[in-house]
Amino acid sequence: MMFIEVFAPKGALSTEQRHHLGKRLIEVISEESAPTEVIEAWRGISQVVFHEPDTWSVGGRVVDPAEPPRYVVRVSVPGAWRKEMSAYVISRFTQVLAEADADPQRLYQQPHAWVQLIGIPEGSCGTFGQVMRSTDIIKMVTKPFREAPEGRIPADEAAPGTAIDPICGMTVTLTDTSITLEHEGTTYAFCCVGCRTVFAEQLRAARPE
Repeated sequence: MMFIEVFAPKGALSTEQRHHLGKRLIEVISEESAPTEVIEAWRGISQVVFHEPDTWSVGGRVVDPAEPPRYVVRVSVPGAWRKEMSAYVISRFTQVLAEADADPQRLYQQPHAWVQLIGIPEGSCGTFGQVMRSTDIIKMVTKPFREAPEGRIPADEAAPGTAIDPICGMTVTLTDTSITLEHEGTTYAFCCVGCRTVFAEQLRAARPE
């Protein structure tokens, strides 16, 4: 679950520009080597909302809508994901804004785009009328992959130096800092701590009483 709010001065962006940015911000957070069904499920619960306040003031000066756009992008994610996602999201979202700008270098030279990641405390968001914790969201998004045997890719078919996350199907590059878990002599790698947690839960549930 990712809730993206884009703030820009009123009149700074056309309808076409808002539509383009909204599409690209959703696409860029899921441009990974995961199965199509997982990417689609992730995009399906990621939302972008635009805010265009009548007055935008910087340093006590009201910004003229005719000036190059300024942005504040506020991204709400489960708190357990915030630290892990911050560098990636800030980099990729700034890239999306810069690519849509008349001067692609402007947002790297002036502090005219701020990206904020806000971590929602565990148990503080939900859907279907029920609380959804970070692991619940991962289970929901990866369910199409986990429950479709044909979607699974055996670990021994991964390219050299990589592994397939058994929860989301993403290809993981193996490094000294990879997130892993060993089970019955096999080492599994994961794209994030959340997928590792879900996998560990599945192993515990599968143990005989």
